[in-house]
Parts: sequence; C-alpha cells; structure tokens
Amino acid sequence: MSKKEVEEFKTISQKRNFFNTTDASRVYLWCLILPLAVGFILLYMTLTIAKGQGVDTTDKNVIQLLYDKYLWFAIASVLMAQVVFVLVYVIYNKINRVKLSSCGVSFKKAKAGTALLSAFVGIIAVWGFLILIEGIFGNFFHIFGLPKDNGTPLQNNSVGWYLLNLLLLGIIPPICEEIIFRGVIFKGLRNSFSKWTSILLTALLFALIHQSITQFIYPFMLGIVLTTLMEHTGNLLYPIILHLFNNITTITLDFLNQKGILHINFIGMSWWVYVLGVVFTAIMFAVLFVIYKFYLKKHEKIEVEPEGQAIQTTGFHVGKMPLTLIAGMALAVVMIVINAI
Repeated sequence: MSKKEVEEFKTISQKRNFFNTTDASRVYLWCLILPLAVGFILLYMTLTIAKGQGVDTTDKNVIQLLYDKYLWFAIASVLMAQVVFVLVYVIYNKINRVKLSSCGVSFKKAKAGTALLSAFVGIIAVWGFLILIEGIFGNFFHIFGLPKDNGTPLQNNSVGWYLLNLLLLGIIPPICEEIIFRGVIFKGLRNSFSKWTSILLTALLFALIHQSITQFIYPFMLGIVLTTLMEHTGNLLYPIILHLFNNITTITLDFLNQKGILHINFIGMSWWVYVLGVVFTAIMFAVLFVIYKFYLKKHEKIEVEPEGQAIQTTGFHVGKMPLTLIAGMALAVVMIVINAI
C-alpha cells in the first residue's frame, strides 16, 4: 500500500470532527419525530394506569389531571425531549463516526469575561423580551382566542418546586438544546449557507420545534442571540451559559409571580404597556448591538481544522436545502397548527 493510499485510508477510517448540512437536517428531523413518538407512548401508558385506578380518562382536561396526580408523569413529560436530544446526538455520532466533542464545547479556551457577559445577556434578554412578548403579542393572541401556553406541567409555588424547576427547566434543557441546535444544526448549516442565513435558519428551527404559536416569537428572537454568540466565539459553552441564565431568570420571575411578590400579567392592560414593551426591547437591542460591535466582532474565535470524512450520502436537496430539513419544518408547522386548534 502506497503512502498516499495509507493517508486516504486514515482519512476515511478516523472519526470526523465536523457536521455538514445533511447531518443538521437529519438530526433535526429525528429530534422532532422521536419526542412525539415517545410522548404518545408515555401518554398511552399513563392513561392505561390512570384508567385502572378509576381516573375519568374521558375528561377534556385529562392531561392536566395526570400532571396533578402523577409527579413522575409531569417530570417525564418535561425531560422527555431532552433525553431524546442527548440520545440522538450520541447514537447519530456513533453511527456516522463523529467525535462527541464535535459540538464545540471548550472549557480550556473559555474566557471568564465572555462567560460573565453571556450570563448578563441571558438575564437582560428576559427583561427586554418580557413586556414585548407578554404585552404586545400576548394581547394579540388573546384577542384571537388563543390560550396562553404555560410551557410546563410543573408547579412553581414553593421553594421545593422552584428548585426542581431550576434543575429540570433551568439547567438541563440549555445543555441538551444547545448541543443540538448550536452544536450540530448551526455548525452543519454553516457549511452550506452564509453567516446570517445560517443564524436565522437555526433560530427558525429552534422556534418551530417548540410547536406552539404562542411560544414561537421568543425562541426565535433568543435563537438569533444564541446563534450569533456561537458564530463569533466558536465555543458552545457561551450559548449554554446564556441560555441557562435566561431560563433561570424566567423561572425565578415566575416563582416570584406565583408567590405574589411580583405581579406579571400584561393581558388586557393599557396602551402604555405597548410603549413600555417597545422601549425595553429597544434598550436591550442597543445593549446587544454595543456588545456585538465592540466585543464579539473583535473576539478571537475558536477555529477547528476539519478532520475525517463524512460517510453518509448527501440525500436529496432543493437548492442548498436538504429535503429532510424541509420535511422537518413542514411537520413542525403542522404540529403548531394542530396545537393551536
């Protein structure tokens, strides 16, 4: 075997450290379909158990009854998608010979200043979007009769519940979701699309997977911030920190609202709420622009030299867009419509 053949064999046989657009589309589709399938099985099993224990499973609010009666069902419902995300990442990488470290988390090259800045942005993003989303768009959805999506079956009215929410909603989802969306999907899309196309498309996919029209705008806007941070740093640790502090702030505000310490309810309030929402959002975007212009654009990005070779076929494309990604987006839109009815 010649030296050239040996090098080619090494390239093919070694694990790669990058994702392409085909990887991004397939991972997204799996992360959309599998939670639906697992959720259906979980619901069927729980309904069977509940029926055997005399619960009226014909009640239109039966799912809420299950949440109230079975804590394990509420916890499983919350963690289901996150567990699936991790399994998809590990199994997909194993099958396609991709290093688990390819998502881009780096503790060695992390900078304390950027980490603190990420936490700060995560906190102010809540305050910047809160009145805009809850006030302006919340009232808009309310006018059209769409119910407010509380987002979780878990309570948040005691310290114990608050700590449980911090773990299940504040810490675990940012890690799992960022590995998939910024670690796989964005990095894969970036191989075929321009910077801003990749950022906006990743944010759109992030919003669509929430499968709720009332929870579409916030994830989309937050997704732009998270993906821009990933683009300019190359370190997934920072989006995880931003996402983590964003979730923790939201959970804390909800806890304080449940305890009556704060009163956050903008539905049906006066015109000044709309003005305040625009002002808060403008201030937040001004802060983000300053950070982007004078810090992120000058930040030294972690660059990783691609290694290995993709072994799977590229699949069908419409232009640069894989057909599997289009199918995933279409399915997500259908689920949003079904959930809104």
